[in-house]
Amino acid sequence: EEMVGLLFARYMSEPAALPEEWRLPTDAGETKRARSIADFLAGMTDRYAMAEHLRLFGDSKPIPSLLEKR
Repeated sequence: EEMVGLLFARYMSEPAALPEEWRLPTDAGETKRARSIADFLAGMTDRYAMAEHLRLFGDSKPIPSLLEKR
């Protein structure tokens, strides 16, 4: 959950961080952008989410454990 929240916030504040095929026009509006980002995140595997977290945050934010809350 925490990792998804971090990724969501980053993509909302920096839409260019999304893969090109998931980017919306800048005038698409916040609601449409949020929906598109949520759809993108919903399709991520755990491994891909961890790779994206590392790409976007590097070592500046520790990767929240996916197993802690299971």
